[in-house]
Amino acid sequence: MSTSLLPRINLTPNETRLKDLLLDLTASLAQDQPNGPVVLRWAGGWVRDKLLGIESNDIDVAINCMTGETFGLELGKFCQQAWVVEKYGIKKDDLHGLHLIRLNPEKSKNLETATTQLFGVDLDFVNLRKETYAQDSRNPEVEFGTAYEDAMRRDATVNAMFYNLHSDSIEDHTGGVADLKDKVIRTPLGPFQTFMDDPLRVLRLVRFASRLGFTIAENTCQCMSDPRVLDALALKITRERVGIELDKMLKGEFSSFHFSSPLNTTSIN
Repeated sequence: MSTSLLPRINLTPNETRLKDLLLDLTASLAQDQPNGPVVLRWAGGWVRDKLLGIESNDIDVAINCMTGETFGLELGKFCQQAWVVEKYGIKKDDLHGLHLIRLNPEKSKNLETATTQLFGVDLDFVNLRKETYAQDSRNPEVEFGTAYEDAMRRDATVNAMFYNLHSDSIEDHTGGVADLKDKVIRTPLGPFQTFMDDPLRVLRLVRFASRLGFTIAENTCQCMSDPRVLDALALKITRERVGIELDKMLKGEFSSFHFSSPLNTTSIN
């Protein structure tokens, strides 16, 4: 879909303040990046919720050429500069809780990320990525990727949209805007590949449909009950993780939805 045909996102004053500060930071980093300028996108659930008219104080920030850990450290230093403090009226408690998550493959930590809160907004910083899955694990091999590759690895098209801070526009590589309008949950890639890569996505999509009151696309719904997918769900996902998803599902506004889904949860008990 042409960018000119995509809806626009209206930022709150606080979101505009946050956006402008992050753009100032990327401008200050421009001279030091061998892989080109830093480009920031707000990703996933925040974009979906804004288009649905739901305000959110939780933003995933996707970075094109820098790890989330590195960007988080740069943000911390940037917000201490006198001119930044003055321009954005940064108070003592406006930036706090910078937490770094370092690379640790042995504990399934395959990304260097950072989380913090700025101006009352919870921020998660992570680089754009593409993922490759082994047959017996839902923990992928991860490397830097493009916005398209990052969108295609996600669980649902409505969760795969980006808001580009630099162009002030939505980027939709998977048809998420149309699916959001039609209230449909579908996978960016073929559902069989999506579910075999990470079978937990079966439960996540049912949960999103439950929460949003959306319908799951027919081919996606049929694939959820494929015996190979259910076997992978039992093999790759712990009972505890399944229980967490089921609990979240039951708390959805439209929680009765999941009882009519084709997923036979007895197969994963």
